[in-house]
This record gives sequence, C-alpha cells and structure tokens, in this order.
Amino acid sequence: MIPVLICALVSLSVAETNLDILYPELDILVAITINLCFAENGPKFNVMPEQAKVVTRRGGNVTLPCLIQREQQLPPSRKMRIKWTKLTSDYLKEVDVFVAMGYHKRSYGTFQGRVQLQGTSPMDASLVMTDVTLDDYGRYKCEVIDGLEDDTVVVSLELEEMYLC
Repeated sequence: MIPVLICALVSLSVAETNLDILYPELDILVAITINLCFAENGPKFNVMPEQAKVVTRRGGNVTLPCLIQREQQLPPSRKMRIKWTKLTSDYLKEVDVFVAMGYHKRSYGTFQGRVQLQGTSPMDASLVMTDVTLDDYGRYKCEVIDGLEDDTVVVSLELEEMYLC
C-alpha cells in the first residue's frame, strides 16, 4: 500500500513545474519511485505445466498439468477462475472443456462427467480426464484469471502408439 501512496504523491509532485529548481535531487526520487510503482503492479502469479506433452491410450485416464505460482505474501484468492479449453486443429477456435471458480465447477459437451480438477492443492489447476477417446487428442489451454491478472499454458495430449507383433 505504501508504494501506491508514494506513486500517487510523486505523480502529484511531478505535476508541479518548479520542483526541479527547489529540489534538484527529485529526479532520482522520481526514478526510484517509478521503479517501485512498476514492481508493485507487476505480475503476481504465473501458470506453468510440469510437462508440455502428455501421452495416454484410448480408454485410459490422464492428467493435464497446470500449476499456479503466486507471490508468497499474497493471500489465497477465492475468486480465481480456472478455464480449460481444447484448441481446434486450425487454432481458430477454442472448445470449452471445464471452468471452475471457487466451489462452482462446470464441464461442457462430450467432457461432461469425465473431467475435473485434480485439486491436490489450491495452486493445482491440473485437469483429470477419464475414459479418453480419439476425439480428446489434441492441444489444451489452461487459463487462470485472478482479478486483473491472467496467464495461460498449452498442454498437448497425444495418443500412445501401440505396436502389434
């Protein structure tokens, strides 16, 4: 909160044109404060996969990894929204798979009843999919939205090659 207050005060102070004459060291203070303002308003979290490619077989179960990393001093967010979509082969469209926000959860289309969050921790947005079909193979996007912050990661689900002897 203090850096925000300093940002507001410096913004008001910089508007005064005679300050550079009265306080020649103000340029240094403004530069330091501007850096504090940008650090304060920078990204608070990011999303990352444990692996970018997951391989499974038809009829099996699979977990598409998506882990959230937040600054430790931030309290857990109850309004964090997690959305999983499947990217079409031409990347022009996204098909809704699963959305969760707090206790509210919804799966869509052919994914209904087959997908859920792994939920091993509040920072785990990994998607568990059961009874994988041929139509399930492709690329999936995990998007996490927390207030004005958001981040995404793409995970590829591939078919395990089976060799017949």
